[in-house]
Amino acid sequence: MKVTVFGGTGYLGELVTDRCHARGHEVVALSRNPGRGAWEHRHCDFTAPSLGMDEDTQAVIAGSDVCVVAVGGVSWQSTGAASLQIHDRGIATLLQLVESAPQPPRIVHVSSILALGEPNKTMTSDQLYVGQRFRNWYEYGKYVAEHRVRNSKTQHNIVRFGPLLGLGYEGRVPSTQDGLPALFPMVLANYPVPITEGGRYPCYVGDVLGAAELVAEMVEWTAHGRTLTWFDPQTPSLVEILSRVCLPFGKYPRLLKADVTRAEWLLRMAMRRIGTDANLTDYAHRWIDVDCGADLEHTTAAHCRVDYIQAMSAAMAGHAWPDRSEAWYAHA
Repeated sequence: MKVTVFGGTGYLGELVTDRCHARGHEVVALSRNPGRGAWEHRHCDFTAPSLGMDEDTQAVIAGSDVCVVAVGGVSWQSTGAASLQIHDRGIATLLQLVESAPQPPRIVHVSSILALGEPNKTMTSDQLYVGQRFRNWYEYGKYVAEHRVRNSKTQHNIVRFGPLLGLGYEGRVPSTQDGLPALFPMVLANYPVPITEGGRYPCYVGDVLGAAELVAEMVEWTAHGRTLTWFDPQTPSLVEILSRVCLPFGKYPRLLKADVTRAEWLLRMAMRRIGTDANLTDYAHRWIDVDCGADLEHTTAAHCRVDYIQAMSAAMAGHAWPDRSEAWYAHA
């Protein structure tokens, strides 16, 4: 099949491109920056008119069998204009191009669990809006993008991921500028971090390599508007995640059990003083409740490497994590 991957040089997108190529598909990676790998690369910019694509690139998309949409990195500091430029107008332009093709390609849309915002009840896969609030423009942008895809005339499936960790393409590690990894420098510097319940709640993380395999598998699925929510079936808690991150450094996280919701203003002020994104305070208390149910049973690829968090942290520390005998996708 002919597959185009939007965001094909990102932390997840580059692995998706690699996995699709390994499955024998003819792959084109689209992004603002040239990438690596044996596949074709073309320029695309979701912040530019017509996505910054020339006519030849538009023809490549129109002639594809499947479009994987994995654009819009995690940036909690995005303004409303920047987030909606990508996730609203950019997605709308792409959908218009796909719908106008003589034989419209199927879409695999990579969304985020954060598209659910902060509801006051357990969320299921097929729910999107139940009156929840959104803590930043990134969350709202992901919601808008998913809403547009759901209501389009395209043949599509949607997959939602939580924070993706582990080793990416050629040992790449996630950026610590935004999202959950923004906590890593703080705990590794031995800063005390006040967190509700001492971080004893799941954060729905997943192995980026397993996530890429899942997306590559979905490329071959029949599209019928299905939404899949995927994360590590072991649902490690925040304190477990940070402890595993600290392990290769020979440290242990200093997490203070505190009612963050009551002292949020104080925590925000402290984070600003040490140069940390104050939006982290919104995630220092219990996250949403997601009912994954049987979703994990629908695919053979939805597994996580046993030690993916430690392997990532070891790479951050500058040394190789000891190779394990377990398969890459074995359950813990």
